[in-house]
Amino acid sequence: MTTFKRFGAALAFGSALLGSTVPAWAEIFTVAVVSDTQNYSDITLAQPRGADTFAQQMRYLADTREDKNLAFVTFVGDIVQHGDGQFRRAIPDAEGEYRYFDTREEWDIANRSISILAASGVPFGMVLGNHDYDNYSWWTENGPGASKPLSGGRVWNLYFGPSSRFFAGKSWYGGASPDGLNSYQTFDGGGRRFLHLALEMEPPQTALDWAQGVIDAHPGLPVMITTHEWLQPGSQDRSNGYANYFPGAPNLTPDQIWDRFVRKNAMIFMILSGHNYTPPVVGVSNGQNLRIDRNEAGYPVYQLIQDYQGNTVGPDGRPDAANGGAGWLRFMAFDTEARTIRFYTYSTLLDRYAGRNGETTFNVAPELSHFELEFPPQLLGSAARSTSGGKPH
Repeated sequence: MTTFKRFGAALAFGSALLGSTVPAWAEIFTVAVVSDTQNYSDITLAQPRGADTFAQQMRYLADTREDKNLAFVTFVGDIVQHGDGQFRRAIPDAEGEYRYFDTREEWDIANRSISILAASGVPFGMVLGNHDYDNYSWWTENGPGASKPLSGGRVWNLYFGPSSRFFAGKSWYGGASPDGLNSYQTFDGGGRRFLHLALEMEPPQTALDWAQGVIDAHPGLPVMITTHEWLQPGSQDRSNGYANYFPGAPNLTPDQIWDRFVRKNAMIFMILSGHNYTPPVVGVSNGQNLRIDRNEAGYPVYQLIQDYQGNTVGPDGRPDAANGGAGWLRFMAFDTEARTIRFYTYSTLLDRYAGRNGETTFNVAPELSHFELEFPPQLLGSAARSTSGGKPH
């Protein structure tokens, strides 16, 4: 039997609170997190190697949906590598010529892979990362034009927006902000309904105002948030380098989002993100971390990063034998009887788990890959009874 490192003791919930509202049934349901897939889609890297890994991940989720009781899947952004438009490889070929690429190929790779998941009927949500904006290829310092704030979701909305075939008409898809860059979904697990907010990278105040309206319209529902950039992998600091991507724009840092929005909403219990990872060493990189803060109601908010894009060790054990990401996925198993969330990490490409039996898969403590958290009050019923409109009194 696999042992999970348990962090719940540090939360020190009161015994009376933990004794509240125990369901009469026992159920384990799962939420899956797909980290940055950009290297699978990247047409400047080995293909179809990356595209095959992306499709393999989606088939695994579809094929195991019943065994895992898969209730929801969320994508943390950077679905593609190069945003929109024609771009050139940074390094010329042997003849000194630059090869040009059309980004539609990357969006089509992502579209084909995610179609596999969509066909399974499992509800899912998606956020865009910095690589998914319309002007990302032009934004970079050495790009073909002047650096500008990341902006625009024209191609994103075409493929993955509220009117796309993935979400239009789906009962679990609630809607989107006017620009289509923020959306919400609902899903059921353990006999109750959850609200999932998919927020754009470093959302501005207008996006937070929209999200507040969604929470207010769903009082009492536990809330999960997925956004692209939130936490650092190597420290407990939130990732506040937004000015590098949005100079002069009204986008907000994670700390500002926490102060203005998250801590004021008692029912938000989890924030999921990607984006940041440590430089690879012999094909191994860490993109995992956990931070826990209490909101104004005194309830914990679990904040997690899972970004495996720096890992390139393939089935043969050699670095660079796989496109960055190497098939790693994060799973969260919600156990209504034990009242715990069990986090585990699995690679479809390598057919192995990270962090089991003390294994330091990503050169970090195994409990960052394989651990357990207690149900926070937001999942136990007491929080819902003590809030109004999702906000603490």
